[in-house]
Amino acid sequence: MNGIYLFLLLREITHDLTDLFVDDILCMDRLMQIIMSRKSLFISLYPEAPVIFYTRTNKNNFQQLTHFSSDVQSSRIIKVEQADFMPVVTLHLERLSMGKRENLEVIISLYREAPNIVIKTPSAQKKLYKRYIQKNPKIPITSLTEYKLGSLQSKQLIKEIEGIDKYLASELTAENLQKLKSIVLGEDTKPLLVSVSPFHISLFASEYIKEYASFNKLLEDGFEQFIKTKSEILLQTKKKNRIKNLKKRIARLEKKVLIDGEIELYRISGELILANIAKLKRGDKQIRLLNVYTQKHIDITLDPKKTPQQNAQWYFSKYKKQKRGQPLIKEKIKELKKKIEDTKVQTFEFTPKTSTITVTTQKEKPLPFRTFSLPSGAIVYVGKSAQSNAELTFKCARPNDYFFHVRGYGGAHTILKAHVPKGQKPRREDIESAASIAAYFSKAKKQKKVPVSYTQR
Repeated sequence: MNGIYLFLLLREITHDLTDLFVDDILCMDRLMQIIMSRKSLFISLYPEAPVIFYTRTNKNNFQQLTHFSSDVQSSRIIKVEQADFMPVVTLHLERLSMGKRENLEVIISLYREAPNIVIKTPSAQKKLYKRYIQKNPKIPITSLTEYKLGSLQSKQLIKEIEGIDKYLASELTAENLQKLKSIVLGEDTKPLLVSVSPFHISLFASEYIKEYASFNKLLEDGFEQFIKTKSEILLQTKKKNRIKNLKKRIARLEKKVLIDGEIELYRISGELILANIAKLKRGDKQIRLLNVYTQKHIDITLDPKKTPQQNAQWYFSKYKKQKRGQPLIKEKIKELKKKIEDTKVQTFEFTPKTSTITVTTQKEKPLPFRTFSLPSGAIVYVGKSAQSNAELTFKCARPNDYFFHVRGYGGAHTILKAHVPKGQKPRREDIESAASIAAYFSKAKKQKKVPVSYTQR
């Protein structure tokens, strides 16, 4: 996803993202999901399709990125930023920690060479993947002139102009450049889904799969088709590899298959050794004897460490083993051949693998409330929704707890559980911290001074 298209997408969804609270960060293979109540920001870190899009639903079967989630849970998105048409978007977050406001950043890098997510906190920086690309901004597309465009080849355009990928570079004519500048300045446009694999979107293509009214809807639909196509390719590869392995097993078994005459030769060899035992002695390696059944001489290999009787017994044992084993080998070959035919027509259920880099083995159940631990040991609980507010106030809160409410504004229910002896009031610092939290999670959070009332439950 080039920087121009990212810019146009963010123009559509920034308003929806701003002021949302982050509940969790989940992953499935290279697909990330930032949960914001019932809404989600999806981030594809597949190098062949690095995209983001916003939905009003969550998807299941994702696992929690524990050491990422713990940093951003209960933080509020205060700003969405893209610099100079670069394929990088930064979510500026704010959260309360020990009663104080703390600023964080979630950096989403969509460079095809190494898509990645980075979280910056006041004390640390965490990368999802080891390779993280940082580049200096190039010349913005808005500064590109028709003269400059005419003097540059596609590869030079990509190298010198910010926000362009190989597809857009190949489509840029003088006319399309002016259209693109108008679109960047605010003119309406209808993006086009050109292909799913490779993932290709356009503003100017003459042939395309579908036209969309928004970039976000295109990316949501297009990425879903990309995953389906990727799944089909992976399933075909899985079938091919399975059939290849089955054929190898068949080939190994076929080398062990003997015709009836070869099996009988073991018995005949044993009989001939016993019939001519006077001619043999320990140490012989081979003997030529007349096969009474065919009236032809045959060479019989002997073990020089064994007596003639022991060599005869070895041939009889080999005969019995092959007599019993050959039908089993042939039945197994038949079974494997049937598996090959079944595999050719079989439909497998495919689920992208879960990342083994940073995820937990099991998704933890999210808490119904936001929780804040104060230095004194007191805990502040904040509701996440109307249902959560009701549960917090009427089920979780106890008579000794304190209820905080912002006067004149709507907001989340806030409860202070202070560990103090019965009859004593909470510490002043705890009351002030709880009041700050109540103000932060209210519609008055942007006010300089917020009146907060509190009472014992």
